[in-house]
Amino acid sequence: MRDPGLRRMLEVSQVTSTDLYEVTMALSYVREGMRAPATFSLFARNLPPGRGFLVTAGLEPALDYLSGFRGEKSDTDEFAQVLRLPPEDLAPLRGPAFDGQVRAVPEGRLVFAGEPLLEVTAPLPQAQLVETYLLSLVWRRWR
Repeated sequence: MRDPGLRRMLEVSQVTSTDLYEVTMALSYVREGMRAPATFSLFARNLPPGRGFLVTAGLEPALDYLSGFRGEKSDTDEFAQVLRLPPEDLAPLRGPAFDGQVRAVPEGRLVFAGEPLLEVTAPLPQAQLVETYLLSLVWRRWR
């Protein structure tokens, strides 16, 4: 691609692949000093008609995302622009790489409705920021 500006517009950071609700909540947690570990679980509430179980597969993209997760200045600048906030207001979301724990059902195992496929425990702001991307990743692969 010859136009570097266009190339930058097409390159989307995985960190910014979340919704603004998650960003707003993560920022509020940081401001309130709420950094204790939080856990969320990804699971299928219901299975497609005629299916009594699912077979797990596709954990690698979720782990790749988490291993590369780190809020950079360019990410928080994009959020600030959309939220119409000064960039320095989002500076607390920059920084450390994902330092949570992941528990997942091993590839090829059977799972039933309501059974966690993947559980993430991380400091509350980090858990909030990675949740939407992981939900969309699992949902996209399941459909």
